[in-house]
Amino acid sequence: MKKIFILIILMLSNYNAKAQTPNDVVGYYKLRGGSHYLKPDGTFVIIGYATLITGKWTLKEHGEVNFVPDSPKESFQVYGRYTPELKENSKFMLSNGLDKGETFMHIGKLSAVNPKLQRVYVKGHHCIKFPEVYTTTKKVDTISFSSFPYDNLRAKDFKPTIYTYNNTEKFNDFIVYHFSDHPNYHAFSYLFKDNVMYEDEDDYSKKQNLNDALKESEFGQISGIDFEPKIVLSTLKYNIRESDTEDINFKLNYNLDEKRNAYINKLNYVAGEENAEDYDYNNTNLLYIYKKIDTFIKFQKAFLIEQKSIFKDHCKE
Repeated sequence: MKKIFILIILMLSNYNAKAQTPNDVVGYYKLRGGSHYLKPDGTFVIIGYATLITGKWTLKEHGEVNFVPDSPKESFQVYGRYTPELKENSKFMLSNGLDKGETFMHIGKLSAVNPKLQRVYVKGHHCIKFPEVYTTTKKVDTISFSSFPYDNLRAKDFKPTIYTYNNTEKFNDFIVYHFSDHPNYHAFSYLFKDNVMYEDEDDYSKKQNLNDALKESEFGQISGIDFEPKIVLSTLKYNIRESDTEDINFKLNYNLDEKRNAYINKLNYVAGEENAEDYDYNNTNLLYIYKKIDTFIKFQKAFLIEQKSIFKDHCKE
């Protein structure tokens, strides 16, 4: 309906009217999809209920405003570190999106002829917990992941993408991300006319002052979402923070402990506090450093499925 509405308006527009410029569009708009901040540098931020979208916007002919959201380039990303306390074990935190769609994992070298991957979650699961951590004694030289959506019909010629990561730095402690396709990653368009932004015929907003709106919103000042940070910082309970370690405020509060490969809050950390049974999820006094693994290949190939999943459906426990 939205696209049809825009097309109709464009056909009826007065082509002799004074041409609009990008400066005319810069502003703040309150639409059904949330608060829209269109900035003069061509970036935008949309904030709604459980929604944060960033990206680039451009003004096209006849008042069409095109939005291209920031989005992940790859379906999987793996971060790792070496944790001496694990000894001969390795562990994987698998709660970051691997419950979306059907996801699969294999530790070790894949068979070139008949690769086999194991389900991460029970097919059709309804309940997961956070964090879902898988601990294994298997040797982690290579790790492979794949996925497909629940509504996939698994046609005979369907070949999912398999990602295989090489653990060249001998990590034993991993955080894995899965990015399934989402409407928030797709480009879309609105109509701008006479200082009004139209999402569709029933949802529109008159332009408001951008600077005033930014003063009232911390999130509105975000310049973009980095889906591929080189490191992520995590607490013991996996409160993950993609912090800018070069930020002046971060440097004022944290020291790098190279031996532990972690940042420590130099004012508040108490030695050994992370060993307490009731250690708080929100306690960020100790932040472990996980490095992005960039040594991977991806290829399309059908694979066999080990149906016994790594995790149970917790609704059925």
